[in-house]
Amino acid sequence: MDNDYISKSMTIKLENCLPEYPKFEEGIRRAPKREMNLNKNEIALALKNALRYIPQELHKKLAPEFLDELLNHGHIYGYRFRPEGRIYGKPVNEYMGKCLEGKAFQVMIDNNLDFETALYPYELVTYGETGAVCQNWMQYRLIKKYLENLTHENTLVCMSGHPLGFFKSSPNSPRVINTNGLMIGEFDNQEDFNRANALGVANYGQMTAGGWMYIGPQGIV
Repeated sequence: MDNDYISKSMTIKLENCLPEYPKFEEGIRRAPKREMNLNKNEIALALKNALRYIPQELHKKLAPEFLDELLNHGHIYGYRFRPEGRIYGKPVNEYMGKCLEGKAFQVMIDNNLDFETALYPYELVTYGETGAVCQNWMQYRLIKKYLENLTHENTLVCMSGHPLGFFKSSPNSPRVINTNGLMIGEFDNQEDFNRANALGVANYGQMTAGGWMYIGPQGIV
């Protein structure tokens, strides 16, 4: 199963044109290199996991870029897909959406990634060294697209930042079901979590970041 096959079954997806690589503002804290002890096959899998969000015709250009991020940062963040400039929580009515909840979730996410709030905003980390909203900027863009299309008749399911998709529901159902960092059995340890995080399949959301909750600096300091 390749990306072309997957893309044909998706109605919400990233555009097939690459955004310009963003400029990083000086004075913004950056995350240290994360632990990455993947073997050759696992590195290939990490690239595949990141490229699944990208139209297949762009893989040749992005694969070396993502590999460089993995080797130098210990994680694939997809910096190219970060929107240019400052991200911050705007008034709710300035967001696109089909219901108030979909707009409000976008405010919450952007609050967590504000330069004045986040610990490492370019790496999507809000606080606690590792508490991230999602794993990469492709997920950020896709989640925003889903939230813009959220209605009272469906529920968005996210797993460690990965938007699994819409599921038919009702107005009384949760609008979003969100889980992070679910490690089970003998793999529930730091070494295996670091591996899963480097592979791009597990996100540590801390208490509030992965749940998109904004508690303000008073809850962090």
